[in-house]
Amino acid sequence: MCRLHKSLYGLKQAPRAWYTRLSDFLLSIGFRASKVDASLFILSDGTNIFYLLVYVDDILLTGSNSAMLDHLIQLLISEFKLRDLGVVHYFLGIEVQSTSMGLMLRQHKYILDILTRAGMTSCKPVDTPVSHSKVILLPDHSFSDPT
Repeated sequence: MCRLHKSLYGLKQAPRAWYTRLSDFLLSIGFRASKVDASLFILSDGTNIFYLLVYVDDILLTGSNSAMLDHLIQLLISEFKLRDLGVVHYFLGIEVQSTSMGLMLRQHKYILDILTRAGMTSCKPVDTPVSHSKVILLPDHSFSDPT
C-alpha cells in the first residue's frame, strides 16, 4: 500500500489533476483501466497479473509475481513522491489477510464498530435475521403481472 505525499492539496482541481497524472502514467507502463471501476487498473502479461486500486491518495497494489511487484513499486516511487507502507492490513475499513490461497477480505472490525455505535454488541448473532414467530403464507396462484 502506498500513500501520496500532500503536494497537490489545496488546489481546486487537485484530485482531478492527481488522478489524470497517475492514470496517464499507469497506462504508459502497460496498465489498462477497468471498464467497470474507474479506480481499478490491471496489468497482465499473459503469465502474471497485477491490480492497482486508487482511493483518493491511497494506492493498493497486488499481483502474482513479487519481483515484478517490487519493480512496479519502484517505478511509481520514481515518478511520484510516494511512501511504501508495506503489506496491507486494512484498506477502506476492510481487513486484508494473506493466506496460502491468496488474499482474504473481511469486514469484521467494521461490523463491530457499527454494532458498538448502535449499542448492539450484546445482541445474539443469527445466520438469517428473520422472525421465527411469524408464518409467511404464499398465495395459491401466481401473479398475473410479474413486474
